[in-house]
Amino acid sequence: MDKISQYISDHWDDTVRYNPDDNGTLLGLPEKYIVPSVKNAFQELYYWDTYFACRGLALQGRKELVRSNAENFFYEVKKFGFIPNGSRTFYLNRSQPPFLGVLTGLILELYPDDRCLREQAREALQLEISFWDTHRRDPETGLYHYGSDPSEKDISDFFQVAVARRGADPQENDPQIRREIALATLAEAESGWDFTPRFEGDCHECAAIDLNCLLFFSFKMLAKLSAPYGGQENFWQSRADELNRNIHKYCRRQDGVFFDYNLREHRLCSVFSAASMYPLWSGIVNAADADAARKECLEKLEYPFGISAACREHAAGNWQWDYPNGWPCLQLICFEALAKYGYQDDAARIARKYINTVRENFEKNNSLWEKYNVTDGSTRVTAEYEMPEMMGWTAGVYLTAKDFLENHQQKKEELS
Repeated sequence: MDKISQYISDHWDDTVRYNPDDNGTLLGLPEKYIVPSVKNAFQELYYWDTYFACRGLALQGRKELVRSNAENFFYEVKKFGFIPNGSRTFYLNRSQPPFLGVLTGLILELYPDDRCLREQAREALQLEISFWDTHRRDPETGLYHYGSDPSEKDISDFFQVAVARRGADPQENDPQIRREIALATLAEAESGWDFTPRFEGDCHECAAIDLNCLLFFSFKMLAKLSAPYGGQENFWQSRADELNRNIHKYCRRQDGVFFDYNLREHRLCSVFSAASMYPLWSGIVNAADADAARKECLEKLEYPFGISAACREHAAGNWQWDYPNGWPCLQLICFEALAKYGYQDDAARIARKYINTVRENFEKNNSLWEKYNVTDGSTRVTAEYEMPEMMGWTAGVYLTAKDFLENHQQKKEELS
């Protein structure tokens, strides 16, 4: 085991929390769970962060933690009707990217014979889909968008967040404009990309390509889980097929690259980001479209130390989900998306860049970090808050990238 893998193995338990009862703003959860950071920031269960951490937990034999994390999500969706951004009362106005479907796939690999777990997952996924159908589905296109369900206080508070972190005009006095800015800011918080030029300041009016691909995963997973229940398998498969058609109809540029779609203005968004690799990761594109996305990604997002969140030409403002920041989760989406369509060498190169970046920084400070600068490999990143030391998805993606490279090398040796 290399030095960083050993460090991760030794520190998973430092991120484990158990809080069965509500305590102030902290929501009580029935099972143990992991938090992204050992100390200071992010001391609660987060939604999409946890999926990427679970990939690493699974690789290091900690499947009981993968299961308990998932069971807490099942509990949350049953109690609240959705999975909150994080396990705090102030996160109950929004969710995050819905990774429950793909997390269920990981659980089924770890517990293939557990019928009770399968049924729990099926019920939870149905509840989560109901939330997105009811609160976040555009009836005209059949696509989904990020949003929020805020109180008036939330709206007032998030206008101030927009001032502090998105550069909104603090002197804006028009109540309707302030409200729209707050709603767009809340939606970006739900997207996990808080904050980014990707949605052109209009996130709550955009059908996000990653969101729709993740829900496609969930429909496919429900079709699989519903096979024993006559007729339901076909229902969920038809929902997946319908969503796939809508993604292709509205989110596909003429050359085959997929973008977010502005529902209000009936056009594709212009900012190219790593989110455009989700259609490959979800397997919904043909070979020609995959090649178009690959070329644009490698041309506009690849740098010496990894994949930038968004392309440089749109980097106006202090956005952390933008150039030159490389987030662990996006490295994984990119290298696994490329590998799925046969671009194994490109995928290996991206995975190797991430591993080397993590290693070089670990040698300097004996820590893992939330994100890295893809142009120089440092931790000098565009930040909207003090960047924390991290375990979470940094550890999970490091282990996944390392496992991918080892398998890639083994296959090359077998073919030689």
